[in-house]
Amino acid sequence: MNLIHFLKHHKLGAIFIIAAIAIIFGAGAARINNQNQAQTTEQTPSVSLILASDYLAQNTVSLDSGTVQSAKQTSLKAQISAQIVSINANLGDNVSAGQTIAKLQDRDIAAQSDQARARLEELEKGARPQDIQLSQTSSEEAKSALINSIKDAYAKADDAIHNHIDKFFANPRQSSAEFLISINVSGTRVDIYPVNGELARRAASQKYALESMFSEWQKTISTVVSNTGQNEIETAGNLSKKNLQTVIDFANTMAPLVNDLSSDNAAYKQIIDGYKSEFSAARSTASGALNSLQGAQTAWLAARNALEFKLAGASDEQIRQARAAVEALQAALAKTAIIAPISGKISYIAGNIGELAMPGQLIASIVNPTALQVKTYASEIDLPRITIGDYAEIDGGAQGTVSNISPAIDPQTKKIEVIIAITKNAPNPIVIGQNVSVKINAKNTGSAGAKYLLPIQAIQFTDNGNYALFVEKNLITRISVQTGELIGENIQITGGLDAETKIVSSVRGLKEGDSVTIQE
Repeated sequence: MNLIHFLKHHKLGAIFIIAAIAIIFGAGAARINNQNQAQTTEQTPSVSLILASDYLAQNTVSLDSGTVQSAKQTSLKAQISAQIVSINANLGDNVSAGQTIAKLQDRDIAAQSDQARARLEELEKGARPQDIQLSQTSSEEAKSALINSIKDAYAKADDAIHNHIDKFFANPRQSSAEFLISINVSGTRVDIYPVNGELARRAASQKYALESMFSEWQKTISTVVSNTGQNEIETAGNLSKKNLQTVIDFANTMAPLVNDLSSDNAAYKQIIDGYKSEFSAARSTASGALNSLQGAQTAWLAARNALEFKLAGASDEQIRQARAAVEALQAALAKTAIIAPISGKISYIAGNIGELAMPGQLIASIVNPTALQVKTYASEIDLPRITIGDYAEIDGGAQGTVSNISPAIDPQTKKIEVIIAITKNAPNPIVIGQNVSVKINAKNTGSAGAKYLLPIQAIQFTDNGNYALFVEKNLITRISVQTGELIGENIQITGGLDAETKIVSSVRGLKEGDSVTIQE
């Protein structure tokens, strides 16, 4: 049975088969049509439009957040540490250049300066015979004083140890020395032992070592006489300082042991307190002897050097150094006066008489209220349009001109400092510290007659001319425009464009006739 025969004898089935074929065919055609439409949509670029009137070229640059300053202002700071002895100006006072605003104490520096000047004069003149004789006498006296101090150091250390500190030990000068106080009251003997046994054993060991030190020390002292040479005196002096320090260190080790000694018995406690007083006096005696010895050594060295200096005469280098010392002290003396370097008005004054001024401390500020300026900041886009000498209008009716433009852009803020010198103040005068806005009449506007300042990516540049693109019936159409100069990332449009024209914001990858969709 063929298909035609079947269809003739089965009309209902034929209708069903024909309907099914139509449905299948229609679905396939719809699917193909949808795919074609999707492909067309994917290939059509989308563009955004900008209104030309939003980019009208401006002949002014507006800058906010300007700060009014004095074109001539200065901060006066202390350069040395000294007491404030006078303040000669008040807030708001008019002062003249060279006027002393405040004075710091100069008594010590002045005395040092006088001494340095006298020293320089002495060097330049040379030593007189009588001066040499006086120096010789001073040197011999200092030498004798040092020898006596060396002997006195030994005597006081020996007395402190053997007459006062030995009382705290049993067998104090033997290897079996032991920290122990034996008290005898009314025929009754009581032994007082230390609280810290380990520290007591260490103190006893140091006590025994002191005996050999004193033995060697005594031998050295016995050789020091008035006619001893410099080397022997220096050796004896250094040994005495070293030994005195050893005695002091030993006493410091003992101090906690002595301080911890006590007794509940009033009679015993009274004796112990007496021992403590003796120990304290012994420590003080040793320390005093060390200070006296060091002073005597320093005095002898100074007297000896002075004599040698006078005998040898001053060298050119010594005179040069002395002169430099005078100049340095004169410079330091000058710093005790806080002097106004410019004329103006006191805008800040600090400190009270008697207070200690520290280096770097702000004492006063001086401004010239008649010479004002505004410090403000321009963006990278505005900067190319600003030049030195441009006229500026400032809040309230003040006027000025651009006097300085920083040569560098701040890498963080991407802005650059611009200074506006105020040439005419406002009817209600602006004052230092006031925040103002500035409008600059820019001379650097490029080509004359510029109507628009468009982003450079909105213009298509070709060998045949420059064009702006707009969209008509979803197709790219171009219009010829006349261009001026580049200003930052923008370009001037001098003709060919109407204010109400909407153009494509970025022409990259587009050409005339392209089909596009418009972004809302």
